[in-house]
Amino acid sequence: MDDRTTEGREQFLSGLRGSRAAAFRGEIVPHFRYVFQSGFGLFASALFFAALVWYVDFIKAIPPDWPAGAVGIATLTVASVRAPLRVYLRPADTIFLLPMEMSMLRAYIKPSLNRAIVAAVLRAAAVFCLFAPIYVNAPSTAEIAASHPTAILAVLAALLSGGNVYAGWRERQAAAKRWRHSLRLARWLLTALIYAFLLLKPLAIAIPLTAVCMAIIALLWRLTARHKLPWDTLIDEEAAIRRRWMAFLGWFVDVPTETSKPARRRWIAWMADRLPWRHASAWTYLYAKVFLRGETFGALWRLIVLAGFVLAVSDNAWADGIAYVLAVFLCGLQLGELRRVRLVETAATLPLPPEGRLLAAASIARFAGTFAVLLLAVFGIATSGLVAGDGISGWGGAFRLDLWLPLAAFGLLWFGWRVPSKIATHDEDDDL
Repeated sequence: MDDRTTEGREQFLSGLRGSRAAAFRGEIVPHFRYVFQSGFGLFASALFFAALVWYVDFIKAIPPDWPAGAVGIATLTVASVRAPLRVYLRPADTIFLLPMEMSMLRAYIKPSLNRAIVAAVLRAAAVFCLFAPIYVNAPSTAEIAASHPTAILAVLAALLSGGNVYAGWRERQAAAKRWRHSLRLARWLLTALIYAFLLLKPLAIAIPLTAVCMAIIALLWRLTARHKLPWDTLIDEEAAIRRRWMAFLGWFVDVPTETSKPARRRWIAWMADRLPWRHASAWTYLYAKVFLRGETFGALWRLIVLAGFVLAVSDNAWADGIAYVLAVFLCGLQLGELRRVRLVETAATLPLPPEGRLLAAASIARFAGTFAVLLLAVFGIATSGLVAGDGISGWGGAFRLDLWLPLAAFGLLWFGWRVPSKIATHDEDDDL
């Protein structure tokens, strides 16, 4: 009787997960026609073929001093450390599904974890296949690559990526948030170290060192208290994934917005407190706090870091220009989310003129966007001079001011006028 009951629970949970996944796809997929109608599909296709052409040309003539080893370690590490896990849990599940926790682990979580591991293995294998021709042909790594069979490295990269997904699950089980963050950081660092061993050291040394690093991670798991099933962590992750999907679709079509949990960010949130304490600045203060502690700022600074990395590793002026313009457009789309931000319910009761709400959002977007484009322009100018190797004496030509001054002017115009005016314009559907 108990076996039949357990089997029935597991069938129910398996069906529940499938129905929730189908419901999510049914909610998201219909909006993609608006995404492609907007021209994003054409832009993505053009970007893909441009990258493909650049990749083929790059393989044919890899610069002698190009750091293939460092780039490979960074690329493969980024491809492997991601450990997403879609379980579609909801807040009410802690009440209704908690009595079936052991069945949840077998029939609900385990299939999701297996799918995530398979996806990670395929992702790492695909990234390694793209990097392998560079690794074999680059002058800086050709000698060590000759003693490393690419098939073995591909298998090891796939296994390491799959192991990262399982390690991510063990991290989620940690009861203390500080331990979860510490375990994640240790996993990232050890993954980068393992790839350094695999790519730059003989396999006879690299494989035993890889085993040692994996043993260290397994030992760290045992040092902290953990939950069998981390309900709250998985529910928060699912809510964050839904918010990111809705934020992306919101660039192209009106979709329901999701509430987000504010982040502390003490290192930057204090800037809002420097605004003047007066009635006229109240909306600006509120939007500054929402921006600095919300997901829009998190996505913006990650985008700036990524664009800065591209500018640093690229030694082609046209590639720098394309990367900069693309970063400007993406930052504008991200800051456009301030127009759709959901304030607390009590904000409507504040004795403030409602027409000042979007003007305040536009001013925050103008300041943040202007700072971002100026920062990237200065970084691009500096890296151009470093690549040229002419120092300050080569200021006129080495720093490519003929390229960067027009690009910076375009960025300032975009965030000084276009993005703020779009945010501040009232639509018929706006709630004032």
